[in-house]
Amino acid sequence: MAWLALAVLLAGASGAAWASRAEAAEADLRERLAASVPARMQRDGVPGLVVVVISGGEAVWTGAFGDADPEAGRAMTADALFRAESLSKPVAAWGAMRLAETGRLDLDAPIGDCLTRWHPPDPLSAATPRQLLSHTAGLGLGDYSARHAPGAQRPTLADQIAREAEIVTPPGTRFAYSDTGYALLELVMEDCAGIDFAAWMEREVMRPLGMDDARFDGPGAGMPVGHDLRGRPVAPYLYPARASGGLHATAGDIARFAAAGKAGAPNPVLSPVGVAELHRPVADVAGLLGIAAEGYGLGHFTETLSDGRAAVWHGGQGHGWMSHMHLVPGAGEGIVLLANSQRAWPLFAQVLRDWSDSLGVAPVGMSRVLWAEPLARAAIAALLAVAALCAWATLRGWRPGPALRLAAAGLGAAAAGWALWAATRDYLFLYSILPGLWPWLVGACGLAGLALARVALAPRRAR
Repeated sequence: MAWLALAVLLAGASGAAWASRAEAAEADLRERLAASVPARMQRDGVPGLVVVVISGGEAVWTGAFGDADPEAGRAMTADALFRAESLSKPVAAWGAMRLAETGRLDLDAPIGDCLTRWHPPDPLSAATPRQLLSHTAGLGLGDYSARHAPGAQRPTLADQIAREAEIVTPPGTRFAYSDTGYALLELVMEDCAGIDFAAWMEREVMRPLGMDDARFDGPGAGMPVGHDLRGRPVAPYLYPARASGGLHATAGDIARFAAAGKAGAPNPVLSPVGVAELHRPVADVAGLLGIAAEGYGLGHFTETLSDGRAAVWHGGQGHGWMSHMHLVPGAGEGIVLLANSQRAWPLFAQVLRDWSDSLGVAPVGMSRVLWAEPLARAAIAALLAVAALCAWATLRGWRPGPALRLAAAGLGAAAAGWALWAATRDYLFLYSILPGLWPWLVGACGLAGLALARVALAPRRAR
């Protein structure tokens, strides 16, 4: 029995050492975030942020930074209610899986068989709830600008879907991220299962998971003020649909939801098999989203960490708000980020890089947003160099031949035209990933364009 006692002793010592290392990593992460987050927020013009770190399936640290309402001087608090935007999708996916596990919704039946308020055209009628959940039903992104003031008249869910539904690929062929698809999922859940979406989500998912402040029925009092890409305050709004981006929740609500996804852990909503099914990759992700994710399951992006463990995540971006949730289901390690600004992607990426380091893995895919910054700085330097070279050439009286002059005129018109167009846009993806650098990039592009045009048009200096 001595060997058994020795084995138990060694196992206990090993477990204590691992726990000690984990605690040290968490403490180091807290210190790093406390030092780096305020500086990054100021640099990027992000007014407020709440962070929750999850370890072992439990929230172990919450940090509130900055302001909920800068104009009123109201500080951000840990219990602030945010627009969760597309973090609504994984929560809605739990609601759909709950319907499936209770026998009220067949995830593999054609949606056209049970919809009553809208009849999808072929081939969309043959799509399934599972395909809607995995963004493989063939629908386009949809109209994310369809926002309405609370209390204002807005189109019905069925009318909005009919207006924006665009079939971009046959169902089941490839991944195509779609807000419309999740709006249609909401309609399917209501028509095919005979439930009210918001009431079902509250009763069957959010309250059992302890998401006490979360709601799909609109904003709450005292919320932070959202801020758009130019830093302007954003008034409260609602979308016609709720499953795609209508969730309002605190960071603690999202943390409890994330923690419930720990692999094999019991929860009052779904079986471990059901949770695993939500996290299992269904489709490969390509394009811009493919830079940050490898695949998509049911309501969750998926990736493999550098140590081989599986991770799931989802983010959200709306007019004035950003959100992110990352989870390593096998260990119950995770992080939640909510910001009252649309300028927060680089901030999120920096926090996720630090969090990855605390786990002992290479930075997660979403941290690659930071790659854009050195590329942008190089582009700005190159454009300014072109402008300076053109100005020097013009002052020297140099004028190229017809072919080069034509090329300079074309490039100059394109660069200046793009800069003018970009400067007048309320939203470009570029603005989201380069909140502090895009004005410089646009300005440098415009300056280079004007300088090239000057070279093309300037007469040769008299000798």
